[in-house]
Amino acid sequence: MKNRRQFIQLSASAAVVGTLGAQQSSFSPAGKLRKVWILSDLHSGLVEGGKDGAEWFSLACKDMQKEHSDIAYALTLGDITHGGNEQQLKNYITTRDGSGIRTWYEVAGNHEYHGGNADLYIKSIRSTDPYAVVDGNLVWIFLSDEKAGVPGELTPKSCDWLEAELAKHKGKNIIVCSHQGAKDTTFRTDNAQRYLHPADRIAAIMAKSDIALWLSGHEHHTPYSEKHIARVRDTTYINVASMSHAYKTGSSQSCLLEFQAGATQIIARRREHDTQKFMPQFEVIIPLRHAIELA
Repeated sequence: MKNRRQFIQLSASAAVVGTLGAQQSSFSPAGKLRKVWILSDLHSGLVEGGKDGAEWFSLACKDMQKEHSDIAYALTLGDITHGGNEQQLKNYITTRDGSGIRTWYEVAGNHEYHGGNADLYIKSIRSTDPYAVVDGNLVWIFLSDEKAGVPGELTPKSCDWLEAELAKHKGKNIIVCSHQGAKDTTFRTDNAQRYLHPADRIAAIMAKSDIALWLSGHEHHTPYSEKHIARVRDTTYINVASMSHAYKTGSSQSCLLEFQAGATQIIARRREHDTQKFMPQFEVIIPLRHAIELA
């Protein structure tokens, strides 16, 4: 996989995926549009940039509600808390439930295990077992960290589930969501502390699967760059980076995905919540094998 990695080349107006050349949008004003908000690494309980991670999250929710109140659902890709404690989880839930976005999906990150286990996350949010959500011919696969420690790890049982689930949905547009990224894809995923394990088993599963997009967090932007976006074979990888200023990011950022019925691509738009503006230099057009069908 390593020898076939390509970082996204960025143009002034939109990102060019790998060596495919500039892509014209296939979106049509007449098509049904679905917006999905992706965020990661809130680190509720850690103060940096003058605000707690929970405050950065609250400001981001207000920003999105003001300009994008039509978001269908949101995905939080781990490290919701900094210390894994109950109050930090409650702060997240209070803001999430008051965001105006009705449906949320989460995965657990390594910081949900601070204290030794993720029992509070499981009690307050959801199980750390992998799960899938189907929206028309979009299939979302959610992979939580299943053991304590900085590198993410799936159990053998979850690897078996992942292999079977990907095979079951062949012929659909599959999007994988995890806290750590896949090995040898985006920035620093050549470091064993930064990618999902067991890497060899995951790579073997991916090699025989049709994954359109893999979204992850864990690696905070300092600053965000084209190296946080990559294309390997036919899969686009995006590190959505950090919602908070934790670990000296200097800005609160997230990603908005736009899906239009009938289109053969997804548009990924990067939002900086401090300035309440999109960052057009990091807009990515993600090609799909199958035209989008929305439920």
